[in-house]
Amino acid sequence: MPKPLFTKLIVQAAVGFFFVLVGCVYGIHSKDDIFITLSLLIGLCSLIRTCSFYRLIHNEAYRVLSGTCIRQTSMPFKKESQIVLVDETQREYRLTLDKYSELLPGHHYRLYLRQSTIPDTGYKNYSSVDLLGYEELSVITQNDKNASAN
Repeated sequence: MPKPLFTKLIVQAAVGFFFVLVGCVYGIHSKDDIFITLSLLIGLCSLIRTCSFYRLIHNEAYRVLSGTCIRQTSMPFKKESQIVLVDETQREYRLTLDKYSELLPGHHYRLYLRQSTIPDTGYKNYSSVDLLGYEELSVITQNDKNASAN
């Protein structure tokens, strides 16, 4: 299981558990049955979402995209930025992510994207909805390998 996806799974489960715990403690303290019920419903929805995400990871229903970020362009008056990623075969992928994404030009990344149900048209454009997680890769050049061998 890839580390960014595992981290996201743990965070989803922890947030759901935290809401149920705090909601039930407060509901019991204030003797509010509706608050307890709503907290349990939030916990149930969080559990369903976490199980669904676990199935997605377990069934490997995601796509892995590795490459170098060559450009990040902020769009004026929007909360999004356009990111261009180039893989090893020099194929460009365009991603529309939130403006505060931490993908930096010149850095190498591995992105985990939701597999699309839309047929492949040859145009590779992904949005922030498709992005499940990412990690920055350290690049080892041939000179670094030779230096470490000596």
